[in-house]
This record gives sequence, C-alpha cells and structure tokens, in this order.
Amino acid sequence: MTILKAQIFGGSLIGVYLEANNSYLLHPPDLIDTYRNRFKKVFEIDFYPITINNSRLVGVYSKSNSHGIILPSIIREDELNRLEIISKEREKPFEIGTLECGDNTFGNLILCNDKGAIISSLLKEQKKKISEILNVETVIFDFAGSCLPGSIGIANNKGCLVHPMANDDEIDFISSILKVETDVSTINRGIPYLSSGAVVNDNSGIFGSFSTGPEMMRLTNVLQL
Repeated sequence: MTILKAQIFGGSLIGVYLEANNSYLLHPPDLIDTYRNRFKKVFEIDFYPITINNSRLVGVYSKSNSHGIILPSIIREDELNRLEIISKEREKPFEIGTLECGDNTFGNLILCNDKGAIISSLLKEQKKKISEILNVETVIFDFAGSCLPGSIGIANNKGCLVHPMANDDEIDFISSILKVETDVSTINRGIPYLSSGAVVNDNSGIFGSFSTGPEMMRLTNVLQL
C-alpha cells in the first residue's frame, strides 16, 4: 500500500483531474511525465490519458468503480471511442454509460465503491441506469445539507469519509449502503469537499499537498491505506 501527498497543475485539487478504481486510472493527456511517473509508482494499475468534452477535469465529469464508468452525454465521440477500445482490450471489460442530465459533474453527484452507490437527488431519473452501469445497489440520498454526495465524500471498498456536518444517522446509512466503515474528515487543511482533494482505490492514494498530519491519519486509517 502506497500513499503520496502531491500537487497537480499547480494546485492541490488532485481529485478534480484524476479518476481511479482498482483496475485503471484516467488522467488528462497534458499531465507532465514527471507527475505521471510518480503517480504510477503509487498506483500499480494501468494509466490512460483522456479528456471529456475536451476538458482535463476528468475527475469532475466521471465516476467509476471496478464494474463500470458513468460519463456525461457531452463527451465527444472520439473520446468515447477511446474508452470503448480501452475496455475491449482489458482482460475484464468495464461497462461504459453516458447520462443526459442538467448537471454533468457526475464525480460530484455520485459516491460509490464496488458494493454500493449513493447518488444525488438531482439524478433520481437516472437511478436505474446508474445501478446497471455500476452493477451495485444504488440509493438516492442527500446528506450534510448537500445534494453533492460525490463531492463531500470519498470511498473505496474498505472505508468512506464524508463531510464533518454529516450526522450519526446519515453516517450509519452511508455505511449500510457502501458496506464499509464511515467517518467524517476534511482534506487540504479543512476543506470538506473530500473527493476534490484526493484520488484513491483499495491499495493506494494520492492526497492534496495541503492535507495536514491529522487529516492524513484519519483518511488513511479509515480507507486502510
């Protein structure tokens, strides 16, 4: 298990640009070699360069687990074809699904692992399709006064961290869906938008460079990294 504190594109918002699961990591094509090589030593999985609608905000627009990936309908045809080729070439192909929604930032709207998914009330009409793509139980649940569960939470198959304003009942419900221990935390020196500050899977994690020692201890302990 390996962890790293780092910056990307001059800032600590690691999760805005990267999307990872236990099988692969997606990153912007203009990620410089120095960073990509450092990150590959942390995540011993396949790395694939990709844009979404010509944007480097891969972590904002997409959400994945080991079964599938959710993408916005604004993704260009060439970008989608690239992902389809990647999936077919893999030993275990993954499901690719595009959704039509007023808010395309699925990284902010979905909190998931390989055991369950919690989606925003903004996605209630897409619930069935999301469940089929990610192949997990999917529930609509806004918590901590926010309709952005993917933004205020971060999870793998071992643990989950959420916004400090989540109450005990909300935490218990999240644990029951994702089937992991759930606790509260911040990242990058007090920021409650956890997914913007890190990218993790079951074995590794890259965290924003501003994250404090106590934040890192809580994050890595709960995620078991």
